[in-house]
Amino acid sequence: MKRLPLWLGYAVAGLVVRPAGGADIGPASGSDEEALVRLHAEIVQLIAEPSCANLVHCRVLPLGSNPCGGPSEYLAYSSTVSNRELLEAKAYEYSFLEEEVNRKRAVAGTCHVLQEPRAVCIDQRCRLAPHDR
Repeated sequence: MKRLPLWLGYAVAGLVVRPAGGADIGPASGSDEEALVRLHAEIVQLIAEPSCANLVHCRVLPLGSNPCGGPSEYLAYSSTVSNRELLEAKAYEYSFLEEEVNRKRAVAGTCHVLQEPRAVCIDQRCRLAPHDR
């Protein structure tokens, strides 16, 4: 299987679509919105239970496309459970699709770009650490 360039994985998102404006939208009448919901569910399923023995097993997956740039969310996953290349490919696909949905809906956000969180291993599960303030 050919590896995607790392930047493709980072160019790229929950069970609902989260535009940068903060409002959740479920599947609307369009098939793109429904595809987003299905694709997100598939990504969550691929992540499964992100178990870890220590921090080295935990990774952060940027997901989605914020209208002002960057991902719309981040998910934690385990390198011992999940296939990184497959997750990055699905995340890229999701990002591209969310960008199209945002463009069609003329979604505008508050231009709040999410800061990438750190992954941590707590209770043998990979999680996203809260940001230091």
